[in-house]
Amino acid sequence: MRTGRDGKRQLPLPLRLDDMGDPRDVRPDEVEILVARELRKAGVALTRLWTAARRAVPGDDDRAYVVELEGVTASVDDAQAVLVEFRNQSLAVGADAVLTLASRAAAGPPVDAPKRLQPVPDRASRPIPSDARTRPPLRVMFATSAFDAASVAEALTLGMRLLRVADGPAAFRRSQWAVGAQPPEWVPEYMAEVVDLGPTGDVRYQALMSTAKRPK
Repeated sequence: MRTGRDGKRQLPLPLRLDDMGDPRDVRPDEVEILVARELRKAGVALTRLWTAARRAVPGDDDRAYVVELEGVTASVDDAQAVLVEFRNQSLAVGADAVLTLASRAAAGPPVDAPKRLQPVPDRASRPIPSDARTRPPLRVMFATSAFDAASVAEALTLGMRLLRVADGPAAFRRSQWAVGAQPPEWVPEYMAEVVDLGPTGDVRYQALMSTAKRPK
């Protein structure tokens, strides 16, 4: 609720389209921080996260790119490798992209790469546990575009997590926690939405909210 110049309380102004952020504006150097934050909200805290490769997206515009990342979960007793693919593209993600990530093997951490910002700094220097190398990795795909129904069905079959990167305030307004026209100040510029299929086979998107911070 806003207060006008006359001291009277006013209804919040609606969010205009030109106030919305475009997830396509996410730069490659911002991907690691965004991925670590959104995975932490999903309950996947990481001790290490690094970029394994970058490549273009054939058939898309010149802004499109793919960043392949790898990491290790922060669990001391049950560590697991994490393979992430971040797709900044305009075209909907198809099943072929999901199958490509499903077949991707872990390359391992870079030996001589510069030190990166880590989600859990006090554990970042620890070696990768041997059990994390032997267990099947957790695979997660982020995309700035939509997912078609075939890609979601394939991911659900493979146990892969799909997350769509959306404008933060807009995603919050679509969520079950939205109250009023304006989102809380802590809502980030971009946030992830969990992707799944509804009862009729339609693709659904639900805002990913941390259990540690509930909206008031």
